[in-house]
Amino acid sequence: MPFIPEMPRTPETTGTTGAREMRELMERLDAVVASARRAEERAAEWSARQFVGRADEGRIVARTDALGTLVALEIHPLSRKRLDARRLADEITAAVVRAERAATDARDELMNGLRP
Repeated sequence: MPFIPEMPRTPETTGTTGAREMRELMERLDAVVASARRAEERAAEWSARQFVGRADEGRIVARTDALGTLVALEIHPLSRKRLDARRLADEITAAVVRAERAATDARDELMNGLRP
């Protein structure tokens, strides 16, 4: 909790409407600061995540970062052997699209959670 100095208590401020308003404003400010911290923490967690998309019965696995950039692609030898070039390309594309969609869905969920 941030340090907030107390207002000096004088006959003019003790129990007056001004002092009450000041306390309410300080409480609102504390709530805004706490909310901003939570949002920052959630955004940091989201940005560190990786998202997975699978295809060809899980034998092709694509991983993206939070922005949907491909960071890894794993292709099982059985997929290479079993699929012709066209079908292999289609399955790779499907896995990448699924990973990108997972990243986009997570971003949208994060943004919706940050709205008041």
